Amino acid sequence: MIGEPFEVVEATAIDVLAGLGRYTIAVNDPPWSAVAGSIPPPVRVIDAWEMELSHLDRLVAEDVDCDVVVGFGGGTALDTAKYLAWRTGRRLVQIPTITSVDAGFTDAVGVRDSGRVRYVGVVRPESVVLDLDLIRSAPLHLNRAGIGDILSCHTGLFDWRLAVDAGHDPPWRHDLGDLGRVLLGQLADAAPDIAAVSTDGVRFLADAYRRIGAACAEAGHSRFEEGSEHHWAYCYEHRTGAHQVHGELIAFAVVAMSVLQGNDPEWAADLVARTGCRAHPDDLGITREQYVDALVELPDYALAEALDITFATLDRPAIDLTAVSESWELVCSLPKGR
Repeated sequence: MIGEPFEVVEATAIDVLAGLGRYTIAVNDPPWSAVAGSIPPPVRVIDAWEMELSHLDRLVAEDVDCDVVVGFGGGTALDTAKYLAWRTGRRLVQIPTITSVDAGFTDAVGVRDSGRVRYVGVVRPESVVLDLDLIRSAPLHLNRAGIGDILSCHTGLFDWRLAVDAGHDPPWRHDLGDLGRVLLGQLADAAPDIAAVSTDGVRFLADAYRRIGAACAEAGHSRFEEGSEHHWAYCYEHRTGAHQVHGELIAFAVVAMSVLQGNDPEWAADLVARTGCRAHPDDLGITREQYVDALVELPDYALAEALDITFATLDRPAIDLTAVSESWELVCSLPKGR
C-alpha cells in the first residue's frame, strides 16, 4: 500500500462518543439528533453547513476547551472538524455517517475562500470510525454517491498522463497509476454491493477512500484521482453557488469529461448506472446552459486558480461543440430518480 493509511475502526458511534471525554463535535443533522440523547453531552456542538474560510475562522475564534474534535456527518462536518483540529492542534476523530465523499479519509484541509476551493493545511485523525448500521440507515443515494471520488481516477489518470506527456509536473508514477486502475477495476466488481448499500459495499468504499487518502498524502498531490472532472465541478459551483452531493456531481462530471477526453465514456456511464449513483442532470438540478457555461469558463478558471493541467487547459483547446453535445446527451441517458 502506498503511504500510511488512517486507522479505521468498526464500532458504534454512540460507544465511541461516550468514551471521548471532553469533545467538540461538528455535525450534520440528521443524523446527529438521533444519537445525541444517548451520549454524554459534548462541550460544543457545531452545525456544519458552511465551508467558507471566514466562517470557519469565526468558529475557531469561539473555541472552547476540549480534548478532541469530532467530525460527525458528511463532507461539511468532516472538513469542518479537520479545520478546527488543524487550527487548534487538538486530536481528531472522524465519524462519517454517509459514504458520499472521501473527506474523512484524506489529510488535506479543504475550504472555500470567496467561493473558491483552497487547501490550507493537513491533519491526520487518530481514527476513522465506521458505524456500518448508522451509515446504512442514511438515504441510499447518499451512500451510492461514494463512487464519485473513486470513479474520478478514470478521468484523473487520463489528464495526468496527458499533462506529463506534454512536459508538466508532477512526474508520472507507475505505482499511483496502477493504484488508480486497480481501484477502478474493484469499483466495477463492487457495483452490485454499492447499489444495494450492503455492508460489503460500504466497507469497499471506505477501504478505497483509505487507500486514496494514504496515496495522496504520500505523493503530496492527488493527480491520479483528481482532474478535469473535479475542476469542472469547482467551476460550476463557483459560478452557480450550488452545492450538490459531492459524489453525485463528480460522477456526472466524470461521464461528461470522459466524452470530451475520448476516454471510454460508455464504460463510465455503465458503471454509474450499475451502482445506482444519481448523476442525471435532472436529479442534480443542472441545466444544459449551466453545464456548457462552466465548461467554457473552465480553462480560465483553472488557470486563475492554479489547478493542475488537464485536457481542458493544455494549449487551451477550442471547445468541440459536437463533443459537448455528445457529452450532454450521454449524461442525459443515465437512469433518473434513484
